[in-house]
Amino acid sequence: MGTVWHDLLANMAILALLVSIWSNTQLPRLFRHAVVRQLSFGLLLGTGAILVMLLPFQISDGIFIDLRTTVIAVSGLFGGPIALTVTTVLVAAFRLSSGGAGTVAGLTGIAIAAAVGMAAYHLKKDQRPSFPAILVFSATVAVSGLLGFLALPRDTLIAIAPTVLLPTTIIVFASTLMISLAIASELRRREMTKKNHIYKVVIDSLPDCLNVKDVEGRFIVANPATAALMKAADSNALIGKSDFDFYPADIALKFKTDEEKAAQGETSYVIEQQVTHRDGTIAWLSTLKSPLLDENGHVTGVITHNRDVTAKKELETALAESERKATAALTNMADGLVMFDENLNVVFCNEQYRTMFPLTADLRVPGTPAASILYASIARGELINIPTDNVTEWVNTAVSRLRSPGTVQFPLFDGRWIESRTNPAPDGTCFVVCSDITDGKQSEQRLRDLNIRLAELAETDGLTGLLNRRAFDTILAQEIAAAGRGEGPLSLLLLDVDRFKAFNDTYGHTAGDDCLRAIAECLRAVAHRPTDRVARYGGEEIALILPDTPEEGALTLAHKLRNRIRALEIAHTGSEKGIVTASIGVATLTNHTIGPDAGRLVLRADEALYLAKASGRDLVRAWEPTKPHLVKTKG
Repeated sequence: MGTVWHDLLANMAILALLVSIWSNTQLPRLFRHAVVRQLSFGLLLGTGAILVMLLPFQISDGIFIDLRTTVIAVSGLFGGPIALTVTTVLVAAFRLSSGGAGTVAGLTGIAIAAAVGMAAYHLKKDQRPSFPAILVFSATVAVSGLLGFLALPRDTLIAIAPTVLLPTTIIVFASTLMISLAIASELRRREMTKKNHIYKVVIDSLPDCLNVKDVEGRFIVANPATAALMKAADSNALIGKSDFDFYPADIALKFKTDEEKAAQGETSYVIEQQVTHRDGTIAWLSTLKSPLLDENGHVTGVITHNRDVTAKKELETALAESERKATAALTNMADGLVMFDENLNVVFCNEQYRTMFPLTADLRVPGTPAASILYASIARGELINIPTDNVTEWVNTAVSRLRSPGTVQFPLFDGRWIESRTNPAPDGTCFVVCSDITDGKQSEQRLRDLNIRLAELAETDGLTGLLNRRAFDTILAQEIAAAGRGEGPLSLLLLDVDRFKAFNDTYGHTAGDDCLRAIAECLRAVAHRPTDRVARYGGEEIALILPDTPEEGALTLAHKLRNRIRALEIAHTGSEKGIVTASIGVATLTNHTIGPDAGRLVLRADEALYLAKASGRDLVRAWEPTKPHLVKTKG
């Protein structure tokens, strides 16, 4: 009998070990994906079921049982279909591999336990099972386990029924109840841990101070904002301590009195108080005190919510000081200030406002209508650029602007610029602030000039001073569009320095740069019309855009350009010509070629250029549609 109890205890120990492993390995943390967690849970319980099958205990002569059905059913209840499938497959496979006369009965019991676990899983509807539900589940597992015995021979079943079935049912029920309650308890603990973590994150994230003290005034909960207010290292440094550890005794005693008032009155209240820290700094707090009650309604502490309103108090003080200084500042401010009443008559103006308008300063006094000031300013020449043919309409428009917020900039006779900013009030009055923006206007003009210069630099090739490729693309697109509108033929010359790579290799890149600059000057000399545009197309290639130029004229100019380059007589031992030469391709867009072929102008000039190179270099060639495509070679 002792052996039976040893084996039974061994089975129960395995169940306890399974729960312990599952509880302490924190599967939700190790495996974020739910499917992986369910697979792991099924694998763990499947392994445990095999272990209990390896340690069966004899309940009667020749009758051995184990707690596999408990493990299988629990796997289904708490792990779901995936975990149940893994556990069932592992257990069934092991039972089949073991063989023996009870194989059919064993597999039947496994199937029944799996069915019970699956049914229980669906009945609990994704909720943690309650204690009554676990009792019913355990009883169902225990009773259904008896069905596996039906697979035994009838004589055997009748023989073991009196001494086996009841003990087996009790053991399975007890083991199922034990492991189910343990797992349910662990799930409950995890839920509480998760909720507590959420609460802590929320409390720690609050910008305001939140803390809880026990009835003795010791901190039991505090967020980082509380630690910052009390100048503690962190919130943990507050736990177990009281206000007496952080504030002067009189301040701490005042806090304790307020907390006792909240605890004894069992009601919440808000107070505003000034706090002096031990380092002498002062803060203003808006504080909520509320009693902390347990489940029986007894006071166990005080909840305190502090909001630092020091900035608000300082703002109120500063506002009072600002109001005191406002009147004095108005008369000494750099800007001019004028106030008009609801009828747009001057109510108040400072001296700076009158100084800004020297020709009408005598009229800019309380009681003068805004319209009268404007008429006089125009008549005396103070305001300039005013349409003289309809002064009345202009004045009426200017006066109407005083009814709406807005900003106006205008020049004066002496070159100064004034900006007036109008701010009407709900009662019909309005304030106008006038600022001298002459320096800003001059800076704006300098900035515009600089932007124009930068734009020119952005379109200029740094080496040759010609237009760059970006500017070439823009101008060519514009000229193609103009040709499409019938503004005359458009020709394009594409020039490439012959054997330029060899020139660089022989004489160096500095000489190569000088050579390109000299050729650029040749292009400037022949492209003398304002509409002719020269651009460095890329490397040693230079393009010349010739608006309103037929092919004949473009060819003539190309030959002149080729001869001018030869006339430079720049030595070039790497060329068969002995001097620097250039090949030029010419393509022309005429009215009858405008359309789909317009975008091919550059390609045609390029093909003509390589035709010139293929024909011996130092040549000019026009694009010919009958010429076959040539393989392009540089140099």
